[in-house]
Amino acid sequence: MSSSQDVAQPRAPSAAATKEPKNEDEPFKVDPVNKKIETAVGDLPLSPVMDPSFWEARQRYQTPKAKPGKAQNSVERQFRANPFAKALATPLRQCSITHQRLPKFFLQDFNLIQHPETGAPWWVPRSLMRHESHVAEHPDKEEISEAIQKQEAAINAEKDVTTTPPENEEEGKASVVADTDTSKAGRPYGPSAYALARKDLFAAFKTEGSGFMNSHKRLFGGSSSRYRIFGGRAVWREDMDTYILDLMRREVVDHLLYLSRLCVEQARYYIVRCYGWDDVQHKHKGALLWFQNETEGEALPGPFATFDTHTRNLQGENNPVTVAVHNMPMLLGDEQAARLKSEARVFGEGSIFMLAGRRTADLQANLWRLQGYLADYRNMP
Repeated sequence: MSSSQDVAQPRAPSAAATKEPKNEDEPFKVDPVNKKIETAVGDLPLSPVMDPSFWEARQRYQTPKAKPGKAQNSVERQFRANPFAKALATPLRQCSITHQRLPKFFLQDFNLIQHPETGAPWWVPRSLMRHESHVAEHPDKEEISEAIQKQEAAINAEKDVTTTPPENEEEGKASVVADTDTSKAGRPYGPSAYALARKDLFAAFKTEGSGFMNSHKRLFGGSSSRYRIFGGRAVWREDMDTYILDLMRREVVDHLLYLSRLCVEQARYYIVRCYGWDDVQHKHKGALLWFQNETEGEALPGPFATFDTHTRNLQGENNPVTVAVHNMPMLLGDEQAARLKSEARVFGEGSIFMLAGRRTADLQANLWRLQGYLADYRNMP
């Protein structure tokens, strides 16, 4: 047997290292409290490599957080089912245009991506395109650095030479890489920029005399000069206001079609038909979806319309409840509203429907956000 086996060898820290040795032949024992190692020849200082507390502190935050489980109490259950509370609980961010600080839910985030052919930076509404394959979640740092260098070189070159108008005026109006039928991947770079999620604000970016003409160049106003150069020269879609509207509508319609399939195929009750306004009080309390029915001669629900009803508590007392009423043809447009009525069986008959259950909370929040994106506050009392 080799004589090297008689020499005490360092060991990786473990739970057993903090306990008393099992027998007298144990070469040493670790005392993490006094930060020393007790050996046959005397006490030695404890190395951090062998200190269990060192490893515990180093690995403390390496364990991934557990996914959110079921609600533990009634307050948490009510919060998860309340789309308005969840919206107000989102982190605060500042609008780069108005400098107002609001929950992120009320703002639209923008990122820059590189055009796959020209390499020019384009503004895209990132959160509305999170399911698109062309927006990479982890951009390559080398490609970002190379794109920045190319853009800065182009800026310097334009300062030295006289620019000539392009032969083809449509050359600079190529479709944005954000289109869903684009096969090449555009990679986002730079920090996110935020602006109020308002259609009239984005339309004013391209309207002379609006006071916000070309305000998209100030989206990176509070960022470093490196990205401010990009923000000032990035391409902004002429139809960005309607493009964002189409993405928001598409997200709502897809969600409604998905819930409709669950209702039909799995007998779920996420979308419930109401047989008139008097029937609303007998349903679960969620947002109301109103589809125009000219034969009923009803008044059209306006922006931010609500319906007052009540529910009973455990003591049998009536508690007032106010639910939002969404005019679906106005929010989604006649074409998308007609698509829902034709493709979703739950909307086949009737004109008033209610969203029910915690699973519809995100959909109710998106409807509310879409309502705020389109609303004209100037005519509101």
